[in-house]
Amino acid sequence: MQTGKLIIKAKPRIHITLIGMNRDGYRINGGAGFAIDEPSIKLSFECAENFKLTDNRKYFLSAEEINRVSNIINQVKRQLNLFHNINAEISGDMPSHFGFGSSTAIRLSCLEALYILNGLKINPEQIVLSSGRGGTSGIGINTYFLGGFIIDLGRKLEDNPSHHPSSLSENRLILPLMMQRLEMPDWEIGICIPKTIPNKNENEEKKFFLKTCPIPSSSAYEILYNVIYGLYSSIREKDKETFCKAINKIQECSWKIAERKEYGEGLFKLEQQLYNAGANSVGMSSLGPSLFFFAENVHEVIRKIDANCHLFITKPTNEGRSING
Repeated sequence: MQTGKLIIKAKPRIHITLIGMNRDGYRINGGAGFAIDEPSIKLSFECAENFKLTDNRKYFLSAEEINRVSNIINQVKRQLNLFHNINAEISGDMPSHFGFGSSTAIRLSCLEALYILNGLKINPEQIVLSSGRGGTSGIGINTYFLGGFIIDLGRKLEDNPSHHPSSLSENRLILPLMMQRLEMPDWEIGICIPKTIPNKNENEEKKFFLKTCPIPSSSAYEILYNVIYGLYSSIREKDKETFCKAINKIQECSWKIAERKEYGEGLFKLEQQLYNAGANSVGMSSLGPSLFFFAENVHEVIRKIDANCHLFITKPTNEGRSING
């Protein structure tokens, strides 16, 4: 039984889009996205008698979110009759509720650390099922372990009768069906995290889903075409130009337009500034407000931007979390 300390470093994911947000098809939800190097998150763990989580980030988990993590960890500990609980401390630059998947990464890291520090080897599927994550999209639960580009096909309509954000889709026994994982090409990516555009909390996310879903089936078909014929094929062929065109097309599909409109003119102006500075493709990750962009010269785009936002360069990663200890 391991009784020392453990460090897990998890990578963020760009969630390009959800797909099956209609109601009269074969399946529901599903999406496309890929892992990137930064902004990452580091979780330090040690054995403890009772669960404790300290979040030292600027944009941290709410007390309610920490309580949910605590409930899951304590439940798993009881069910498996584990000897140790865990003390977790979070640091790093990945903010919560900015579109990078930090909630999923934290939940999976805590569970994985609980198993490791109790000397157990648990497969990723069981960790995900215990976590409750992946209820809306399988991107974050797969990039956590695998990195790369992921397309998931959601779940059968009868297995998931309503649309909710991941935080409200935790009572399920069936994981989303992963269609494909691809190695991402080594393309530079610009990240833009707005400082003056407020992010969405869980209640706001829930309201958004309630007012926006379901979308027309024709809109879901349009998203799927751009995901498969645009994103998927261009990654297979390492065709950055087509990939960027597909990203731009997806921003104009009804689901992504609705997500972007949540932030009003501030977000649209910031997108236009990036285009004016030389970006040839700009997308919003998940429900935002963080933007990602591609350009012939990402450094030059960042140099030209005069906006109240945090800008930096990263790259895709084809590796999952790292574990040390």
